[in-house]
Amino acid sequence: MMNKRLIMKRIAPSILVVAMTGIFASIASGSAAPPWDKLALNSVGLSVLMPGTAAKKEIHTESFIGDITTEEYYVKNHRDTYSVETTDLPGFAVDFSGSDGIYDHAKGALLKKTFSKTISFTDIVLNGTKGKSLVYDTPTKPNHPEMQGEARFFLIDDRLYVADAVVEMDGAKEKLDRFFSSFQIKN
Repeated sequence: MMNKRLIMKRIAPSILVVAMTGIFASIASGSAAPPWDKLALNSVGLSVLMPGTAAKKEIHTESFIGDITTEEYYVKNHRDTYSVETTDLPGFAVDFSGSDGIYDHAKGALLKKTFSKTISFTDIVLNGTKGKSLVYDTPTKPNHPEMQGEARFFLIDDRLYVADAVVEMDGAKEKLDRFFSSFQIKN
């Protein structure tokens, strides 16, 4: 009969190999969950969790009402992308178009930018603020998994908030739920 020390010497390397194989396999397959960081934009009252540190860019759009500046914060995680945007609109544009007009325009711009098609565009409420939820179909690319897009739009006074995510269909619900359930606007 072998003693316990000898048994452990013989099976410990096997246990280590099995454990390491599982760790490396989950990393290689991309199933290792990335850390999610909180993006807090206190100046505009917005916070959200994103799978990594967000980069920032300013987008300038020339329109009939003048130059409109959008601040976008985004994270690209493998094939998935997550973004939040804020745009300060001229008050007369909001008064003239109304919230539905602003939402329709923002939806159209997003779909045009991504070459996508609307699946649904429905009313939602976040902390008592009415908004819109857009679920959209993105074009399939060769050698690329099927993707799902979803965006949320909220107009508070003259500021438009947009949260948008495009994720692989595999595990989409969990990723979208985590992102959108953390999205908060303090008005």
